[in-house]
Amino acid sequence: MEWVQIILPPLLVLIGGVVGWVIKSRTEELRAVEERLRGERRRIYGEILDPYIELFANLKQEDEGRASIEEKIISKDYRKAIWELGLLGSDEVVRAYNGMMQYFFNLGSNGKQDIRVTVRLWGKLRLEIRKSLGNKNTKLDELDMLRGEIIDIDKFLDKS
Repeated sequence: MEWVQIILPPLLVLIGGVVGWVIKSRTEELRAVEERLRGERRRIYGEILDPYIELFANLKQEDEGRASIEEKIISKDYRKAIWELGLLGSDEVVRAYNGMMQYFFNLGSNGKQDIRVTVRLWGKLRLEIRKSLGNKNTKLDELDMLRGEIIDIDKFLDKS
């Protein structure tokens, strides 16, 4: 019985140290993977947003300028970025992007775009990207994401 009292405390310390090391190692590994994923998401989100930023920045441009943006949107590289978005983007970002695109696809059937809906969908996508990149507890909404870019956004969208 005496030998148990001699061996047990160092053995428990050793086991505790090994378990602690394994947990710390796993946590650091998960943190590194999450950081790498965040960097990849940031790159993909930038590629997805780029043509729309260009389009919204130049709403009054000629048809030639819009044609180059449309070419970018239907390009193989852009399609690849959409594919990567489906693989690496957060669920909420993928849903927001898909919702915006479904709205645009359905415009083909009736041809009438409601700019208010477009603006809200754009703001929703940007908000979900913000959350995905680490601001999960943000208090902003989709309109807050656009307030710095649209003059009188509340009046524009008839928000009370």
